[in-house]
Order: sequence, then C-alpha cells, then structure tokens
Amino acid sequence: MALPQQESDSDRKDDTTAARAKQCIVALEQELETIRSSKRSKLQANSNMHKGRCIRRLVSLFDSLEDLVGENDRREELMQLLDSQDELVTNRDEDRIFSSFNELLRCLPWLRKKLFSDVEELNSILKELRKGTDSARGDDTANLKHAVVSWLMELFHPLDPPLHTTIKDDCGFIHNTTGMLLCPVEYMWSLTSTKEKIRDRDSDFLVTAYSWLAFLYKDYSFDSANIEKGLFRSTLLLKAFKHVFTSPSSAKEIDGNGNGADVITAHQRHRRSSENDAANRSHVANIIGMKTVTLRTIAYTACQLRFALSSVNSWRSVDGDFDYYDFYNNIVDFFEVVPGTDAQACITELLKWWNRKVFGKVHTVPLTSTQLGRFSVARMGSQREVYEGGSP
Repeated sequence: MALPQQESDSDRKDDTTAARAKQCIVALEQELETIRSSKRSKLQANSNMHKGRCIRRLVSLFDSLEDLVGENDRREELMQLLDSQDELVTNRDEDRIFSSFNELLRCLPWLRKKLFSDVEELNSILKELRKGTDSARGDDTANLKHAVVSWLMELFHPLDPPLHTTIKDDCGFIHNTTGMLLCPVEYMWSLTSTKEKIRDRDSDFLVTAYSWLAFLYKDYSFDSANIEKGLFRSTLLLKAFKHVFTSPSSAKEIDGNGNGADVITAHQRHRRSSENDAANRSHVANIIGMKTVTLRTIAYTACQLRFALSSVNSWRSVDGDFDYYDFYNNIVDFFEVVPGTDAQACITELLKWWNRKVFGKVHTVPLTSTQLGRFSVARMGSQREVYEGGSP
C-alpha cells in the first residue's frame, strides 16, 4: 500500500515544480513586457522631442505650446455659445496665436487626435515636444554665429577692423559694417552723428523692433517712398535661411533663380561630391517635411540673423530697446495682415521668389482650389455632370 502513496507524492511534487516554472515564466514575460514598454515609452519620448525641433522654426519662435492649444480650446468653448463664427470677436494677438496653432497642426498632423486625449497624456506629449523646441533654436544660434562672420568678410571685404568668429564683443553697433546692417532704415548710418547717437541710446535714435532694419533689404538700402520695395530680399538673409533650412554649403549658392541651368549645374556638382549628397539628403527641410518657404521660417531666420549680427553673446529675447518678440510678430503680421488684393499679390510674389531661390524649380507648389479648378481634370468632371443624361 506504500507504493501508490509514493507515486502520489511524486506526482504532486512534479505538479508543484511545473506550477512554479509556469509562474516564473509568467513573471519573466511580465518583466520583459515592462522593459519593452519602457523602451517604447523612451523611444516615443525621444521621437516627440525630435519632432519638437521644428516648432520654433516653423510654428512660433516664442509662444508656448500650451498657449497655442489654450487659444484653440478657448475659441471652441466660445463657439459653443455663439450662433456663428462671425460673432467671434478677437484681437490681433489672439489671431496670431491661433494662426500658429493651425501651423502646428500642419507640421504635426498626428497631434490633432492627441488633443482629445486625457489631460495627463496631452501634457506629457507637450512636455516632450517642448524639450526639442529650444534645443533646435540654440543649435541654429551657435552655428550662425560663425557663418555670419565669413559671409560678412565675403560680402563686405575688407572688414575693418576684422571680426572674430568666437566672440561677438566687437559686433553690433560697435562695428561699422554690422552697425550699418542693424541700423533702422529711417536713420542714416553713414552720418557720424547717427552712429554716436545710436551708440549713446539717444531718445531720438532708439533701435526698436518697430523699424525695419537694413539687413532685411536688397542691397541693404530702401526707398522711403516705397518702404516695401526690396524688403526681405537681402543676400545675407537668404544665406542665413539656406544655412538653417537646407545646408551650410547651400548658403554659397544664392545667385541662381531656379532656372533649368541652375538645376543642372547643381545636380552635376552634387553628383561629383558624395559629401554634398549626404548633406542634401539630411538637411533640415527634408527632415521636418518642409517643402515650401513659409512666412514664419522667414521671420525665424530674420530674428536669428539679427542676433548673430549683434554684440550679445547669449540668446535673450530683449536686447536694449529691441524686443525680438515684437520683431518676430511684426514680420508675421507683414505677411498675414494685408489691406487688399494688391498687397496680397506682392506677398505671393515674394514667397514665390523665396521658393525659387531656396528650392529651385523642383520644389512643391501648393495649389489652391481656384487653381485646381482651371485644370482639365476638374473641368472634365464639371462637363460630365452637365452632359449627364444628355449628349455633348
């Protein structure tokens, strides 16, 4: 009678061992899944941080993500109380922030769905994006500091006295060339008295964000009878833009107009240089999916270039009487707030010029519904509807 009992004990021991083994397997699987989940979370966080690098460049240099999302939420709440959107009353600051919010969704379309997530998840995503925003601006600031000096030596040779690439103490209004470029166009920098009063911060010669600066203009000069003429068409501004958004080497190529010869020459040059090929494939515009020049990328570049020309060594939003926040907003408003169709036509032509200069003829041209309606595919669709049930 003892043998069956021994077999029964042995069976129970086997069952216990198997159960413990299963428990260990389950625990290990859970631990592995936790590790994988943690890695996925870190990868997602790093991915969001990387995606956030485009925000200061493409969306808004200064406004926080929370302010952009908050303005959208505020409008949606108001719209629920109003009968129509026409009843919504806003000011220019609110409109600008809302415009930046829409630009944010164009840059990061996946974020639209996340807006309906729970508050904790949305705040976590915004926090991750925020980590990437200022790091990109800081990188551009550091890189332009060195590049701008070499461009000045090229465009205004010889520089007297020479400028240094490592320090900026001798830039700004201290140096004749950088001072001329930073000078508001309503002041005449060539006059010794003007230089002295600007450097002394004379109340009649303050340098503020409410003046257009010489470095923004073609040939760095303006027509007082037509202040818009040549604005945002300067060689220096174009070089800075290409340095930030395409590649440092592309900043050397600013003379072409995007015609066929320019494209062929560029392709031949890139084909001969594998280094240029690599730079072209990995430039910022490709990485962030920017296919056209936008008004905010121009405003961003103008602020970066203004800082690079100044004598300030570390980034700050206010430099004496000059407020970069106001400067950025004034540029955005120049493009967005137009009095009529003639002014809008000038803006359209200006952006067309920029796209040709930066991307050549091969860039993507966004088409409006009016333009699409003129093409044969849309026209044929309209004709088919007319002819439906009859004969052409």
